[in-house]
Amino acid sequence: MQKKVVLTLFILLVIILGGILSSLLSVDDSRVEVANKYLSPVEKKDKENLKIRSWAESLANVDKANFSYPVNELFMQIELKKYIPPKVKSYKLVVDKADRYSIFCILQTISSMNFPFVLEKVNRIPTIYVSSKTKEDLLKIVKKLKEYDIESKIIEVWL
Repeated sequence: MQKKVVLTLFILLVIILGGILSSLLSVDDSRVEVANKYLSPVEKKDKENLKIRSWAESLANVDKANFSYPVNELFMQIELKKYIPPKVKSYKLVVDKADRYSIFCILQTISSMNFPFVLEKVNRIPTIYVSSKTKEDLLKIVKKLKEYDIESKIIEVWL
């Protein structure tokens, strides 16, 4: 019997302390309110703006701080035009077929003619960039691909 009474008192004490703590933690009005009639017009306007704004909006509208960081600031400007190579004239091979066999034939043909090339595949559409000094050399590739029933053409691009 005494165990039940002690247990009941303990539970009641925990409930009361929990209620008191939750009421203390949930109260946000711990600051002193000044009546509106005692505020200056600027303070009234600021008070109205604070009610409307969220914390993010008020943080975005904060003026620049009047302090400096405890480090040295350094401004650097690097002229990259000297380091960026100029664009190079290259050629793009446009093909009408994009199946595996056609791509295999194209790559083997370009490799056998010793042309440097790059294959780029975007959305299952292959784009082949071939490097050559003259367009006439590349027309040999187009003729060779016609033997495999692959229609192609050469377009000049700047890379």
